[in-house]
Amino acid sequence: MRIEIGKNEAGQRLDKFSRKLFKDVPMSRLYKALRKGDIRINEKKAKENYILCEGDVFTAKYVTSETAKKVGKSEHIKVDKDKLKKIYEDKNILIVEKWPGVLTHSSDDSGIPTLTDHVLSYLDQKGDYRPEEEVTFKPAPCNRLDRNTSGGVIFGKTFTAMQEMNELIREKQIDKYYLALINGRIKDGLYEGYIKKNEDKNISKVYKKEVEDSKKISMEVKLLESVGVHSLIEIKLITGRSHQIRAHLKELGHSIVGDRKYGIKEVNEFFDNKFALKFQYLYAYKYKFNVEEGKELSYLNNKTITAALPPIFKTIKKDVMRF
Repeated sequence: MRIEIGKNEAGQRLDKFSRKLFKDVPMSRLYKALRKGDIRINEKKAKENYILCEGDVFTAKYVTSETAKKVGKSEHIKVDKDKLKKIYEDKNILIVEKWPGVLTHSSDDSGIPTLTDHVLSYLDQKGDYRPEEEVTFKPAPCNRLDRNTSGGVIFGKTFTAMQEMNELIREKQIDKYYLALINGRIKDGLYEGYIKKNEDKNISKVYKKEVEDSKKISMEVKLLESVGVHSLIEIKLITGRSHQIRAHLKELGHSIVGDRKYGIKEVNEFFDNKFALKFQYLYAYKYKFNVEEGKELSYLNNKTITAALPPIFKTIKKDVMRF
């Protein structure tokens, strides 16, 4: 096998690139191939921590891999690109709306298109992503939302952009804001607690004090509108745990309207009958970026990207807040 390293492979360690390319080959076999020189760069033996450069020539012999045979072949489910709602796009990133019921990316072979399938189809049809020219890279989400939570999801269109965006999220250099319609009225402020997830039941519980295997969580809440029985709030998410916002608001006595897992059954039934709301009124609507100079994404520094609420949420907000 002979591969010329392109811009979306450059900057990676040789061993990490090899593992992406030969996914079905045991790590021990790959490291042995690197030590023996069966895997080479520019016809020379290279250490596993060698950083790939654009234009390098990667060669491998005596390494049998079925996944490597799929290089240059598109594996995403093709869908109509016009079905995708774009919130923001430039040459490096794409922010799109995920709608309820859709997974960000799939972990099975169900054949049901995911948000990632929609994005890859859009970029492929647009010409910004060419599977036939890529080796191990394909645009991927940098954050995710629960199945029935909607709002903006950030995708990296290049390897460098994806790497930097993941780092920004990890280092909390992106402020993430949500809108939620909740039961009751809540005070503005910082709310903290400890969350523990039951993986078997896929449900999380929030505690006021630390318990075994729990993780600390925090969010800032701002009351936007209220009619007493229901309130529209803005949430600045500080930590990002699974089901965090939904489970935390339930623990505080202000569960989200429409939430089938953490909400109030009678309230959910009312909103389902009146508005056909079959999912939680929770929307990831705004991102604020704080990017240091010298980065590929430094042009995003101090930039705020905001998405408009979906029609069903606008209708519910207008109707509920009239009373």
